[in-house]
Amino acid sequence: MGAVDALLTRVAGQRVYIDANFFIYFLSRAQPYFDAVVPVFQACDAGRFAGVTGDAAVAEVMVHPYRSKNPSEIARVKSLFSRAGFVSVIAHDAADFDLAAQCRAESRMRMMDALHYATALGAGCRFLLTNDHDFKAVGGLEVISIDSLLGQ
Repeated sequence: MGAVDALLTRVAGQRVYIDANFFIYFLSRAQPYFDAVVPVFQACDAGRFAGVTGDAAVAEVMVHPYRSKNPSEIARVKSLFSRAGFVSVIAHDAADFDLAAQCRAESRMRMMDALHYATALGAGCRFLLTNDHDFKAVGGLEVISIDSLLGQ
C-alpha cells in the first residue's frame, strides 16, 4: 500500500474532504477498495488529518441502509457519522450551492460532485478523496481518486 502511505504523508495535518464512495466501500467491505480505505479512516480516526464530509455525502451513504429497511444497519451507519472526533459533517449552505452551480457551469461536473467540491473548498480542505472519475478540479483543491491509490 505504498500509494496509500504516501497519500497519508501528504495529507498529514490537513483538512481532507471524503466523498461518499469512500464510506460506502468501507461499510460494504467492497474489494479491492476496502483495503485502501481502511488505513485512510484509521489515520483520520487517529487525528493524523482532519476528515470532513458533507450532509449530501451522508445522504448518499444512507440510501443502502434505508433500502435494506434494517434498523440495526441504519443505526450502525448513522453512528459512524455521529462519532465524536472522527469525521466532521458539514451542512451545505447557500454559498456552497452557488459555488457548485459555478463549478458545474465551468466544468460540466455533475451537480452532486460540484456540491461536494464546493463544500470542500468552503470548509478549507486542500484535498478531496473520491472515486468519481468525472470529478474535475477547477482550482484550489487536489482531487485524489481511490483508483490512483490502487495503481488503476
